[in-house]
Amino acid sequence: MDTMIKNPEEYRRQSERERWQALRLMSAQESIALGESLLTSEIMLLTVRAESPEDDHPRSLAITLRIEPKAVRT
Repeated sequence: MDTMIKNPEEYRRQSERERWQALRLMSAQESIALGESLLTSEIMLLTVRAESPEDDHPRSLAITLRIEPKAVRT
């Protein structure tokens, strides 16, 4: 059975509340890991490599801090 969103505006508001709640529940380390993952996303890496392909690859801040990957608690 396919699920249909019957009220897209309410769905958008609820989703936004849930995203903010998930962000509020994150620890400092989880926040750092999320920010680092955004900064080193594939799009950013493509941009960096296009500008300076001879540079070495950026080291992951999460790896450096030994933060284990895990799902965000909601």
